[in-house]
Amino acid sequence: MRVACLSALSILALPAFADTPLERALAAPSDGPAYKFELSIDGDTLKGTAEVDPTRPEGERLTLLSPSEEELSDAGAEMLADLKAKTKGDKIWCSDFAGNIPSDAKLISESGEAAVYSFRPLPGEDDETPAKVYKHLTGRVTVSKETPSILAFEMFAEKPFKPALAAKVDTFSMKVGCATAPDGRTYMRDFSLDLSGSALMQPFSQTERRQITRLVALPDAELASGQR
Repeated sequence: MRVACLSALSILALPAFADTPLERALAAPSDGPAYKFELSIDGDTLKGTAEVDPTRPEGERLTLLSPSEEELSDAGAEMLADLKAKTKGDKIWCSDFAGNIPSDAKLISESGEAAVYSFRPLPGEDDETPAKVYKHLTGRVTVSKETPSILAFEMFAEKPFKPALAAKVDTFSMKVGCATAPDGRTYMRDFSLDLSGSALMQPFSQTERRQITRLVALPDAELASGQR
């Protein structure tokens, strides 16, 4: 009897979030082969299709397939140059959002197949967004209950906010839809960003859509980071 009581007490002492669908999704294996893939870009200054190969040297991993670089506007060429400089090709996994999700994420809906959690997002390790912006955002993550993994991730502002003295964000929405790669991990297939506001009394807006398709595994490839 005493052993049974102690066992029961030990179960009650476990953290409330232990073994939830979210915990299982965040604990899912993240290792696997590198992939090259096609990236569709539909933004305000650049629309086209590119190939991304993470085994190529940094700065050369993104190759524009269409249109030709000669057809780009000055703004489009500038955007392409920025993408070439920043694209690594190995940051496509939905498991990377784990760093944005705090331990106090709250379950807000659930079905037989998936669960949705809401939270105040944390700044990511390699995130370029200023940390002070995150306190104005709400995050939501959808996880699979059948195969532990992240299925969707989003961050949005529920109301306008001022990230700086001379700037105001009226709307902010970032959504990611995930799909399953051949090795079972989920990757960021669909990405959308909608942003509007003003800075120094000048309005600004940004709309962007991206989609990753045609994944090809490179099981024997070694990335510059040393990962395989």
